[in-house]
Amino acid sequence: MDRSALVALEFPAIAERVARATATEHGSSLALALEPSRDGDEVGRRQALTTEAIALLDAAEEPPLQGIHDVRDAAARAARGGVLAAGALRSIADTIAGALRARSALEQQDAPLLTELATGIEPSLGSLAESIGRTVEEDGSDLRDTASPRLRKLRTTLRNERHRVAEKMQQLARSSGLREHLQEDFVTQRGGRPVLAVKASARRNVPGIVHDSSDSGQTLFVEPFEVVELNNHHSEVAGAEREEAERILRELSEAVGERAEVLDAVVDATAQIDVTLAGAAVSRAWRGAPVEVSDEVRLLGARHPLLDPATAVPIDLELGRLRALVISGPNTGGKTVALKTLGLAALIHQSGLRPPAAEASLPIFDEVLADIGDPQSIEMSLSTFSGHVANLVAILRSARELSLVLVDELASGTDPVEGSALAQALLTRLASQARLTVVTTHYPELKEWASATEDVANAATGFDPDTHAPLYRVTLGRPGTSHALRIAERLGLDGAVVEDARDRIVPERRRIEELLAQTEAAERVAVEERILAARKRAEAEQAVERARARDAELESEIASVRASAAAERERAAAEAERDLTAARQELQALRDEIRVAKRRERDVRRTAGGAAARAERDRDRRLGAASARAEEAERAIRSIERPLPVTGPLAEGDPVEAPTLGVRGTIASIEGDEAEVIGVAGHRIRIPLERLRPDPRGTASESETAPAVRVIAAARGDVTDELDVRGTSSQDAREAVRSFVDDASLAGLTAVRIVHGRGTGAVRAAVREELDRHPLVERHESESADGATVAHLVG
Repeated sequence: MDRSALVALEFPAIAERVARATATEHGSSLALALEPSRDGDEVGRRQALTTEAIALLDAAEEPPLQGIHDVRDAAARAARGGVLAAGALRSIADTIAGALRARSALEQQDAPLLTELATGIEPSLGSLAESIGRTVEEDGSDLRDTASPRLRKLRTTLRNERHRVAEKMQQLARSSGLREHLQEDFVTQRGGRPVLAVKASARRNVPGIVHDSSDSGQTLFVEPFEVVELNNHHSEVAGAEREEAERILRELSEAVGERAEVLDAVVDATAQIDVTLAGAAVSRAWRGAPVEVSDEVRLLGARHPLLDPATAVPIDLELGRLRALVISGPNTGGKTVALKTLGLAALIHQSGLRPPAAEASLPIFDEVLADIGDPQSIEMSLSTFSGHVANLVAILRSARELSLVLVDELASGTDPVEGSALAQALLTRLASQARLTVVTTHYPELKEWASATEDVANAATGFDPDTHAPLYRVTLGRPGTSHALRIAERLGLDGAVVEDARDRIVPERRRIEELLAQTEAAERVAVEERILAARKRAEAEQAVERARARDAELESEIASVRASAAAERERAAAEAERDLTAARQELQALRDEIRVAKRRERDVRRTAGGAAARAERDRDRRLGAASARAEEAERAIRSIERPLPVTGPLAEGDPVEAPTLGVRGTIASIEGDEAEVIGVAGHRIRIPLERLRPDPRGTASESETAPAVRVIAAARGDVTDELDVRGTSSQDAREAVRSFVDDASLAGLTAVRIVHGRGTGAVRAAVREELDRHPLVERHESESADGATVAHLVG
């Protein structure tokens, strides 16, 4: 790619951004050297690598690259026979370990291309890293004492000798014979030997070797003869220790030198993985879009990657197969930014990154050529126009069928008439020579030429006439206006001068400018209305989402109410069941009492008189009360077992009931939190709404209040000996038979008749089952072709 074009389009700043995202030294250098490729297969490979890397970043599964250093120079030095220091060896071990971790992490992911890059990391290097790790300290400061048995022994001896020398020197410094001749009582070193600071005047009183003196000459640094031998032995041991350490470092360095080429491959492989991950991270940060390789040029929502994403205005460039595009509009209106955005999108794509855009389709350009900025040079005696022409000559020489050409202010900086003609001629040549040429201009003639030429189009950048601020939008299909006079007036130029200039414009040209300005205004209004419509649509969608959320909330509340109602029904049913059980137990006890009492009734009547009658009436009253409680409990259970449907709020005309008040009826009106209810008999009563609930049986009627069974009175007194239960339910028949037998037994009847009909047999079976378990029934028999049953009571 043309280096000057890369600089003009600020591509090095993109490379620097990628370099800042790398984790390794060599990865950073590769990023700074990043260049777009003109080979389609290579671009596809780079993009596939970026896709894999973005997937790993999205899943937080990127391979670790910490601890990897550029150790190629150290490996090369070892290959030439050099001995590496402990720190360099530790860096090599850390690099091998980090690279092997990265390879292992990639092998566990679905990233075949990145894993293929990691094959350059040779697993057999692990043994070299382990050898260095066992020998060199973790921080690389020195060899470990355990690097070899001899080194451990020598270092132990060295420490012991050093301790003996220190003790002897301290003993001499504290001795009474020497203390008065010393300037200081501490031990220091000169030339690697321990010495005492002796007064120069007392030199003869401290026998030893003078190693140094102070600047003033008043102090001599003397090694006493008593420690010379000890120091000599210490030095011998220290020399042996150095030789052993040198031998170990030499052996490790030879092992590194033998694997120098493999280590180079490790550094290269990890750097390529690093720069791929860095490019993916940068692409992800600016929300880059994958590019569809196509013959057409299409960028939607494209942003300049070096501008602040919070303020950068996205542009749309749907150019299809156009050969040339002429962008016009006011100064600072975004024309140059549009050129750079398109150029950088192509360079970024062909470098393996994703350009910041919502959607993108681009060809693979063999060259991106650009003339942007002011190329004047005093040293080369070039004016601005001359510099531009020199660049255009180079561009015409290099442009080919798959080239992208970007020129800012084509043929500007000279006579307008000649410049306009030159611009048309240049663009005509470039449109036929390059794949796409995009230029900016203020020449009206070039705009007219673009409107009249096939495969060439105009585009305009916007300008807000109210705020005089550029809009940085690009609109295809029409030329833009420069607004030069308006901008000059806004910047403070005398209004009379501006008006004089406006009068000097050819009327036809002024009319064209006015029409273009009107078009811009209409377009701006349309854009604002479209934005407003989009905002309202978004608000409507949000309202719909809120409504859906509210529906879900109401559904949850309804489910909660249902669950609560079910739990309440179960609680009430259990309570009613307990009441019914107690009532039945009481009733059974009374029946047992009655059965015993009836056997003795004659004797009791003859002997007890009025007391017996009172006892009988008391039993009757208790039996009747128990029966009533049992019936009420059973009715409560049946009512509870019928769950009420969850409905909306109560309204006028709804059938309701107030179970706690024993009221059923229809709502006539509602005022506040009270309702006026019309009862079955027509009476009106005001009841709080919270005490009402929908009546599952509907509006009460006279027919509904009629008894479920009919009692046919016999000719004997007020207690009949026959019961007709035809047309009733099995449960109602059971209750009627139970009560009927109780009453007949109290009345002293010995036999009764129950008419149930034949029908399906369900009522007959229920009647006979109740008679079988009734304690006051001695036996029963069929009658009237099985349509009735006669029961004989306990006498």
